[in-house]
Formats: sequence, structure tokens, C-alpha cells
Amino acid sequence: MKTLLVIALLTPILSIDAPGQTKFDEAVRLYNEGRFAQSKSLFLEAAKENPQNAEVYYYLGSLVMGSDYDAAIDYLDKAISLNGAVAKYHFMLGDAYGVKAQRAGIFSKFGAASNCKEQWLIAVSLDPKYTDARMSLVEYYLQAPGIIGGSVEKAAAQSDTIKSYDTYSGYLAEARVHEYQKEKAQQEECYRKAISIDAKKPLAYRALWIFYIDENDRTKADDVFTKAVAAVDNKSDVYYQAGLYYTQKNDFTNARQMFDSALKRDPQNYPVYYQLGKVDLLSGTDLDKGVACFEKALNAHDVKNAPAPEYCYWRIGMIYEKLGKVDSARAAYRKSLELNPDLEESKKALEKLH
Repeated sequence: MKTLLVIALLTPILSIDAPGQTKFDEAVRLYNEGRFAQSKSLFLEAAKENPQNAEVYYYLGSLVMGSDYDAAIDYLDKAISLNGAVAKYHFMLGDAYGVKAQRAGIFSKFGAASNCKEQWLIAVSLDPKYTDARMSLVEYYLQAPGIIGGSVEKAAAQSDTIKSYDTYSGYLAEARVHEYQKEKAQQEECYRKAISIDAKKPLAYRALWIFYIDENDRTKADDVFTKAVAAVDNKSDVYYQAGLYYTQKNDFTNARQMFDSALKRDPQNYPVYYQLGKVDLLSGTDLDKGVACFEKALNAHDVKNAPAPEYCYWRIGMIYEKLGKVDSARAAYRKSLELNPDLEESKKALEKLH
């Protein structure tokens, strides 16, 4: 199940009045640049101007999914009521039900899970080569109890279907099935086959690298990582993804080394600065450096997928709290809420300081 990472930038909206430019067009542009907070307000205005535009409700559903899955379901139901023949609407609605299933009580969870499967099946019926929807079905069939349709055989069938039109992704899907069944040799072989099909794509390298780390085989892991750096075009991202993995494992020493290596290869990779600041915050070391990293991330104007400034200020506030600088922490949280009044993390942190 996937959740949406909400990233927004504080940038003056100047182009709405350009000839032929609509609020919807501008909202889509901001959305594609990762400025979700600004795009949401424009999509809401666009919905008032043209309530028959199904795309508006699709985007609104994707924007609120992480914070309010019921609202996301309502928006996506509206999009489908206006145009039920669009596969991505059903796929996103399936994701919304998936989020609900993750968070709901046991009885409602079964209903939400069945609904997500139904929507993903509709998506692939409308677009048989919709890889993301089929990958979601693979995961559903592996994770769901048999009483609501869980089946390893059905998961394997979906991976075979993916392989029929996208061999690379099909092997990754098959690897997931083998992983679930604890068939490690077959899982490893699937990753290797995917790499042999397209040596420039990073996903199979990353999966195989993690596989070897989990198997405590550092020699093979290092070999795969070296090959990935040599083959993948975006070398900075190879190190960035490795840093994310180590951060998740609370291995902050290796995470910091990977992020530093990513910046050496691309000093403008602004998400790295955010992650370095996060490492300093979580590890409790180099806190002043952490503030500097978050402030550096704030300079990422007009950079697609750059760190959200409201989250940067929230993290800065957390560091100031650790440093005992309460007034500075309050100021940072308030700045965060100026940018995004709905950011619950900053709301709760500010309330705690009052």
C-alpha cells in the first residue's frame, strides 16, 4: 500500500493570469513540481469553477490521501462518477481504500481491503498494461487472508502477466512472490535477471543490494553497489537511496557517508540536504549542522521534488527544542504553519510548548 509524501514549496504564484492559463493548468504545474500545498488550494478553486472536471477530483484525492483517506475516497468517487473509464482513477481509489484498510478496525478493514482489490482489478481491466495496479494486486494477494481473496497463486499469475509486457518489472514482481515464500535463491535470481535485461535501471540493483545486506554478505552487496554506480546514469541517486535505507535502519554513520557521497556527485540534489539534517536530528549529533542542512534545503526554489519548506521548518523547530532554544523552536513551528496550516506535526509541537 502506498501513501503520498506531501512536498510543497513557498513560491509566489505569478503565472495564473497568463494568456490561456487556467487555475487548473497552474494547479497541475505546481502538482507536477511537487508543490502540493499550493496546488491543492488552486484545485479547490478550479473545482468551484468547473465542477464537471473529473481530473480536479483525481488530483484532490491524491493530495489528501495521506491525511484524510475518507475525503480522498469521496474525491475519487466523484471523479469516477464523472468519468468511470479512466484507469488511474480506479487505481488511486484502490490506494485510498488500501490506506483505510491499514488504519481501520478489523471489521471495516476487511471491507476496505476488498474494495481496494476491486478497484485495482477495474484499473487493469481498463488498462491491461497498468504495471502499478498489477504490482498492487501482487501485494494484495500475498498479504490478504484467503477469506477475502488472498492467494499466492494469484500473485504469481499477476507477476507472469506483468512479465508478458514488461519483463524487467515482471521479474521484480516475481522476486516479491519468492520473497514472500522465503525462496531466497529464486528471489536473488529474479533480481539478477532484471539487471541483465536493463543494466541502467536502479530498482533491481537496490533490491539485490538490500538482499545481500540482509543476508550479511557484504562482499556481494559491495559488488552490486559498485556495479550500480558504474551503470546507472543518476549516480547521486544511487547513494541517496542507500542513505535512505541506512536511515531507516538507524545506521546513521553509513547514512551520513552515503548522503555525503551523493552530494559530491550532485551538490544540487536538495533532498539530500534534508535527509542529512534528519540524520543529525535523529542521531542527536551535530545539531547545529542539522539546522544548516535544513536551511540549505530551503534554498531549493523551483526544484522539482525538493524538500517541503514547512517540513524543513518543523524539523528545525525540533532541533531547537533539543538545543533548549524554546523561542527559536516556536518561531520555526509558526513559520511551518504559515506555509501549511494543516501540518499536524507542527500544530502538536507548538501546542506542547505553550
